[in-house]
Amino acid sequence: MRAIEAVRGIARSWSSLQVVAVAALVLACLGLAGVIAVEVSTPSLAVPEAASQPSAPAKASVSAAPTPFSLPPLQSFASITDRPLFSQSRRPSPQGSDDSLGPWSSFVLAGVIISPASREALILHGKPPIVVHVQEGQDVDGWLVTSILPDRVVLRGGTTEHELKLLDKVDSTAPKTPNFIVPRARPAP
Repeated sequence: MRAIEAVRGIARSWSSLQVVAVAALVLACLGLAGVIAVEVSTPSLAVPEAASQPSAPAKASVSAAPTPFSLPPLQSFASITDRPLFSQSRRPSPQGSDDSLGPWSSFVLAGVIISPASREALILHGKPPIVVHVQEGQDVDGWLVTSILPDRVVLRGGTTEHELKLLDKVDSTAPKTPNFIVPRARPAP
């Protein structure tokens, strides 16, 4: 009895629009529950084709199995390689004079590390530029690193050799002094 009084108290505090909205929602929920109950309890009206042809049930099950996915041949994608997506002109890049090697002119020597145990170089290449850490005898885009010197790296591609020189980052107007030596004025004796 107290529950009914509590519901009446809540109903008195609501406006008539709120009471109508709650009643409409309850009726909609009951209607949808009835529709779901009817759909679940009645058999499906669609008759599968395999059931209508009793003479060939094995054939229907074999043909109904989906075929596994396989890619089309690579030749069908030739239009994609003929018109590269990330090229502004949408034309393939021209091949350089070197056979299949990347252009050596896009390489930048970023640094050289020489220790008693090894010689290593940091080379920037590609678009966007990435740093590659190489040693003598390693390959960068088809170019073989033949020697690493303190100020340059020698690359060989086939019979062609090119030198990458270390960029001098010191201002040309400033005096050429190493970064670690700071000139100081000496006090007069």
